[in-house]
Amino acid sequence: MTARRSKVFAIAAMVAIFAFFHFEEDSAKAELIFDSSSIRQDNCAACHKTETAETVALYLSSVHAAKGFACNRCHGGESAAADKAKAHAGNFIGQPSPNEVLTMCGSCHRAQAASFKTGKHFPERRGQTRLDCSQCHGAHAVGSASRNFSFAYYCAGCHGQEYLPELPDNFKQMLALADSLNDAGRALSEDADRRRKEINRLIGEIVHPTDFEGARSRIPEILKLGDEFKRMIEKK
Repeated sequence: MTARRSKVFAIAAMVAIFAFFHFEEDSAKAELIFDSSSIRQDNCAACHKTETAETVALYLSSVHAAKGFACNRCHGGESAAADKAKAHAGNFIGQPSPNEVLTMCGSCHRAQAASFKTGKHFPERRGQTRLDCSQCHGAHAVGSASRNFSFAYYCAGCHGQEYLPELPDNFKQMLALADSLNDAGRALSEDADRRRKEINRLIGEIVHPTDFEGARSRIPEILKLGDEFKRMIEKK
């Protein structure tokens, strides 16, 4: 792996964690901001089923689809139009740049986007790659419970390789906990689901702004909550 590619993956690593952790909790807030006009007749999926069926299938598995967000909620354009030129007119963005993705996601997930921009994973110096939410969340399958993704594996792909120091053991334990929360699936009791979201939020508050100093004092608390969560799952 070249130094440049390693740098890109390194920047991506911790963003993956935080972005995932805060997506769920922020979904309720997103609903308040969401314009109900987006769920009008959606001809985007109907048309793309014949051209990019796999993409449509990914979207249908996502939290955005579950919430009723049509394609134009992120891509712009006119989802009710039957004609391609009209559907792709106006503010349509088919393949957004990293900054455009941040703008799209940040229109609902405002606090998370703002926090991300304060961290080391969003360098302001020119010539460095700027990551976006989709590089860690995925794009069309965002929030899907079936997404096969390991935070521990992803971060270790850069941290501890070449120029980046290895993550501390307790940080690795936190990442392993993150994976176990994801593996727990959606069939949780109300109390267990509440605890899971609490842990996600706490981890997110460390990773999104790349708060390594805060991590030292807060990770033990997170791991303790993780042990409590596991006991709740075992009792079920």
